[in-house]
Amino acid sequence: MHYPPVTKKSLFSAAVCALLVAAAPAKATIYNEAISGDLSNDPAAPTALTLTPGLNSVIGTVAGFPPEGTDPQDWVSFTIPAGFVMTSYVNSKYVSTDEQGFTGFQSGSAFSGDEFVAGSYAGYAHFGFAATNPDGTPPSSTVGVDLLPLMANPSFSVGATGFTPPLHAGTYTFLIQQGNPVTTGYQFDMTVRSVPEPGSSLCLFGMGGLAILAVRRRLGYLDRRIR
Repeated sequence: MHYPPVTKKSLFSAAVCALLVAAAPAKATIYNEAISGDLSNDPAAPTALTLTPGLNSVIGTVAGFPPEGTDPQDWVSFTIPAGFVMTSYVNSKYVSTDEQGFTGFQSGSAFSGDEFVAGSYAGYAHFGFAATNPDGTPPSSTVGVDLLPLMANPSFSVGATGFTPPLHAGTYTFLIQQGNPVTTGYQFDMTVRSVPEPGSSLCLFGMGGLAILAVRRRLGYLDRRIR
């Protein structure tokens, strides 16, 4: 049986594809309140941040409503560039004496409506070391958990307008809140990836094809040796 030759060009293309596939996503802290100052407390004028490909981290603190607290809410708008999607929203850190905080979002560069009404959000969730959410599950830790699919679940995010992950290109305004008069430190990690293009699928197909071809050629060689 005749097999097409494995050329230098095809091997070079496969090598490039392998490097692209194996490349680790970039990691960046795009905002740290300890360095850059307090995130906005105004839902009409959130701190505007543009997400970049890879892992994007936001680190901050919230500390309860007045008069007991001084900084209950952090408002931030995340812009996902064209050709990219946000695939996860991970609560990677929670340090507090309170068991939970609150986070939610809606589309747009500013928040409209009442932040204390579920219908103002596309999705929301409590987060913390013993967070209680409306779906009736026992209190549990959300540290290390991707909240995006939970926020999209109508039994978890009761009364929200709803959305389907991932979040596509556009701007979304997020609230991070601690209503009780305690200081809560948090970190959220957002993963941003490019939208798969036809070329990437062809790349993977070509790599698989070369691998199969190499095996078939090797088997053919062994078959001739046995005969």
